[in-house]
Amino acid sequence: MRTSFRHQSEAQPPNEAEPIRFGEGAVGRAGAIREPVQVADIADERQFVAPQTRALLVREGLRSLLAIPLVREQQVLGGLVIPRREQGAFSPEVVATLQTFAAQSVLAIQNARLFREIADKSEELRLASQHKSQFLANMSHELRTPLNAILGYSELILDNIYGEPSERMRGVLERVQSNGRHLLGLINAVLDLSKIEAGQLTLSINDYSLKEVVQGVFVAVESLATAKRLALKVDVPAALPTGRGDEQRIAQVLLNLVGNAIKFTEAGEVAIAASVENGAFTVAVRDTGPGIAVADRTRIFEEFQQVDNSSTRSKGGSGLGLAISKRIIEMHGGRIWVESEQGQGSTFAFTLPIKVEAQTGQA
Repeated sequence: MRTSFRHQSEAQPPNEAEPIRFGEGAVGRAGAIREPVQVADIADERQFVAPQTRALLVREGLRSLLAIPLVREQQVLGGLVIPRREQGAFSPEVVATLQTFAAQSVLAIQNARLFREIADKSEELRLASQHKSQFLANMSHELRTPLNAILGYSELILDNIYGEPSERMRGVLERVQSNGRHLLGLINAVLDLSKIEAGQLTLSINDYSLKEVVQGVFVAVESLATAKRLALKVDVPAALPTGRGDEQRIAQVLLNLVGNAIKFTEAGEVAIAASVENGAFTVAVRDTGPGIAVADRTRIFEEFQQVDNSSTRSKGGSGLGLAISKRIIEMHGGRIWVESEQGQGSTFAFTLPIKVEAQTGQA
């Protein structure tokens, strides 16, 4: 196998470098033996300098040269050639200094190649992620259509549109409804996340009443709290200013936080509080649940992450709700966080500018 590397001489235009094989010329010899090669007198040199190159170098007033291989872990990446106008050998100090420079050059070359490879791979991963997100968005939409039909028809049957169903059939249909709504929630979560990752989720900004948002969430989850015998409390000032943002998405975030609080709390209460200060709303959801360990408080806001214990796994869920909530709040220019102690409950809170005229950054 013939191995070659490129050497640029002053006799060639910059874009016409010719490959030099190991052993050919001074730089080829240096690459072959992995050691510096010196030519003390170019005019008298016959072994390592070709006649045409020798004539050109002499005409330019160059009398000696030093060739140093660029070697990394026994792999030759190229060669460094230093010509000079003085005849004679280079001093050991100069050779050592240039060898150090050559070693640093090898590192620079490898880093440049590595950075280029990383950039290429990053772009490939970005495109793959974008295609994945687009695929998930399309599939989620396709899955929702027949599922909505299933839920719709089961609802019609339960409403006796097609006659009175038997008690056994009614029980089965109610389970279909319950599991169908759960599946629809998971599909909607995947759809939202895929839209966010694909940069397709945008805010629909309008005026809204935060008090009405809180009241709407309260009505939606009150039966869940009652079923677990949890007290559900609300503390919202009567005179909150009118907000501007995406009311539906803000309600989605609050519904997720309150729903999680009810799901993970077995006794005690869940409380929703809202306030306004320094041009921003603050909304907090406090529960008397098991609390969250310090190591999990940041991780739970990442995609597909949940607190890793048996009680959490038994509750189900996709691990997407908090990640989506975080992105929605950040698109409003706000932030979301959790304060918690194990065994002492948790408080999830977020802030929102009162007036949002345009979403912040990309979805």
